[in-house]
Amino acid sequence: MAAAKLGGLAVPMRYRFDLESSDELIRDETGVEAVDLDHASMQALAAVEEMRDSGELAGVSGLWELVIRDEDDVVLKRIPV
Repeated sequence: MAAAKLGGLAVPMRYRFDLESSDELIRDETGVEAVDLDHASMQALAAVEEMRDSGELAGVSGLWELVIRDEDDVVLKRIPV
């Protein structure tokens, strides 16, 4: 998904990063602004790395995904955690 354009300039969009497993969902209701999905993906990967480094994911068991969704709640990308 590309950023919206206003007068030729990219307008940031809000992306939300949810954590999801087969039986649990942790929703991100705040999100972050990014100019496109690639930039949002880089921010998501950095967030996962921070969580790993801080030990927040140490007790996590099972398969989890970081789900990137847009302002309209449309799932754009899934990243295994």
